[in-house]
Amino acid sequence: MGVVVVAAGLGVRLGAGMPKALVRVGGRTLVEHAVERVSRSGADSVVVVAPATHLAEFQRLLPGIHVVAGGAERTDSVAAGLAALPAEVGVVLVHDAARALAPPALFRVVAAAVAAGADGVVPGLPVSDTIKQVDGDGRVVGTPDRAALRAVQTPQGFRRPALEAAHARGGAATDDAVLIERAGGTVRVIDGDPLAMKITLPADIGAAERLLAGTRGVSEADPTLVILGGLPGVGKTTLARALARRIPLAHIRVDTIEATLMHSGLAERITGPEGYAVAFSLAGDQLALGLSVVADTVNPMPETRSAWREAAVERGARVVEVELVCSDPQLHESRVAGRSSDIPGLTVPSWRDVLDREYQAWSPDLRLDSATATPEELADAVIDWTRSHP
Repeated sequence: MGVVVVAAGLGVRLGAGMPKALVRVGGRTLVEHAVERVSRSGADSVVVVAPATHLAEFQRLLPGIHVVAGGAERTDSVAAGLAALPAEVGVVLVHDAARALAPPALFRVVAAAVAAGADGVVPGLPVSDTIKQVDGDGRVVGTPDRAALRAVQTPQGFRRPALEAAHARGGAATDDAVLIERAGGTVRVIDGDPLAMKITLPADIGAAERLLAGTRGVSEADPTLVILGGLPGVGKTTLARALARRIPLAHIRVDTIEATLMHSGLAERITGPEGYAVAFSLAGDQLALGLSVVADTVNPMPETRSAWREAAVERGARVVEVELVCSDPQLHESRVAGRSSDIPGLTVPSWRDVLDREYQAWSPDLRLDSATATPEELADAVIDWTRSHP
């Protein structure tokens, strides 16, 4: 997969007095955000097409990235980027730097759809507004059925021979899918992503800032697997719920799985890895969809910790390992003694069960103490760590 990032626009409507791709959101330029997400998508080759007047500035911003000069029209810029890709690249994604927050998972999904057989694949979102078609005098001449409409985004993916042939035919276009359509090729629309919004007007900068603030840390772009571990009663579920209140993620709780297996009659008692095996699969499904996951489990052994990491790596997800402890033994004991099960069929362990529990030491990314911090403070610590360790 090769990606051409089109960043040659001057951003007249944005009114920033500089190329749009150099405008900053969240302290970084749009083109830096875009290239970071492309790099994390697993792309084999990346070419950035920049304004010829600012080529040196783009090259300084993007060390190690192939930067080429764009042309007068968008199609000229895409053609320049396409020509700069290595000859062995067979699937090409064209992406606008103005859609700087498009998540890495979207690139992978588009590329996979192209590999499945379409000439072109574009992500798109359903249109929520009623659309009116008007003539030159502003009179309404039609009202298309919005159920059949999609607001398309980038990255757009293509079989390279089809894209090269479409460009060879010439003609201006607002996106490359139009060129494929004109050439008689097949273009398929798949589900887009709200994060792939286009920054065009000044108000869009504020919207992008809010989106970026809401997705930083655990949920930013690539899915993240937060692997919790710790003895019963230290507050793992409370921390998982605090994280879920802050950011969108799936909470996978091994206690719930094991209790359901027993309560449903599928297992008389859990003596092995049955619950963990189900949890690994559930986590993998969510990560594959681009959704971050918090794994809520005692996670006592190296084997289970390794299996969690493998579940993340196989889906291209980030991993954050967090051990929760309670440094105050009396507080820990009182928490265990005062617990009541919120899961049908689950028997909570006694303090003696906790003391006798086999639990091997490990070296997590974070070790947090629930005796000295509130759940919200612990959640902040997890999110802050992921922000500082991209």
